[in-house]
Amino acid sequence: MNGQGSKALLAAVIFMGVLLVAGSLVLVGVLVHRISHPRPNVAPVGASPAAAVLAAPPSGDYGNLVLDEPAGTHIAGLARQADTLLAISLSGGGPDRIVLWDLPHGRIVGRVRLTP
Repeated sequence: MNGQGSKALLAAVIFMGVLLVAGSLVLVGVLVHRISHPRPNVAPVGASPAAAVLAAPPSGDYGNLVLDEPAGTHIAGLARQADTLLAISLSGGGPDRIVLWDLPHGRIVGRVRLTP
């Protein structure tokens, strides 16, 4: 029994070694592929969502957006998502709020009011 147990243990060790080598090769292959084919407009790890938005210049003519907001309102920030949605953070003229603008259709699709 000692000889058969040793053979099973040896087979298990060899199998795990093959898995480790295969996994390492896959990991190196993925790293080489990602380094040689970088994705554009991706924010670095730990960057704010606005940093990713500001890295991509606007493309296309989306026309004019008219916001019906009270006097004293000013834009506090912008965040763009995948060339289809623009989140506009507004303050002043009432409670702070966020307006969601659908870029391709040139219309406001949602509003979020931030109450204190």
